[in-house]
Amino acid sequence: ATRGVVRPADMSFVPFYRQYRRRSAVYFKTFSDAAWAAEEAAFTAEQARLRDIAARSVDVMHLGEMQPERDHNLVSEISYPVTYRGRQGRDARSGGFIEFSMAVRPGPLVLQATYWGSERKRDFDILVDNVKVATQRLDNDRPGKFFDVDYVLPEALTKGKKSVRVRFVPHDRNTAGPVFGVRMYTAKPGAVA
Repeated sequence: ATRGVVRPADMSFVPFYRQYRRRSAVYFKTFSDAAWAAEEAAFTAEQARLRDIAARSVDVMHLGEMQPERDHNLVSEISYPVTYRGRQGRDARSGGFIEFSMAVRPGPLVLQATYWGSERKRDFDILVDNVKVATQRLDNDRPGKFFDVDYVLPEALTKGKKSVRVRFVPHDRNTAGPVFGVRMYTAKPGAVA
């Protein structure tokens, strides 16, 4: 058992040999007091950021999961569901695409996509109602981590609409994604020019 060295609370352990027929091991990160303070502050800030975005979310698409893909009218070609580090996603190979509906509301909106940071070089376009809003390059951007990219949408693209079609299209001999989730959320007031 631990005594005052594990956060958030002490823990009890049993010897590995007593874990009969259980093929698992547990690893713990260790921190100095200063490193822990920095890690805790970063975690707290990230949790606040996620709560803020969740509160401003208009729609969330969980790619690679059957029901959300049906609910968002997903259509695709040369596209496959994937699982990385326990997260579901989807990619589209050269010549293919991924397309689905996302709800929108009046005002400035941001389309956010989640990617895996250890992808080799790949380039693809992101379109909203057949208008290219971004070209994304993945190239080992953040090794070993998932990360979000925000794409600010022109208000004219969503004005007067209840939904839009979002499309990921790989460049020739590339892959689009994998994409591990897409979110539509309202921009903070004054944040979008």
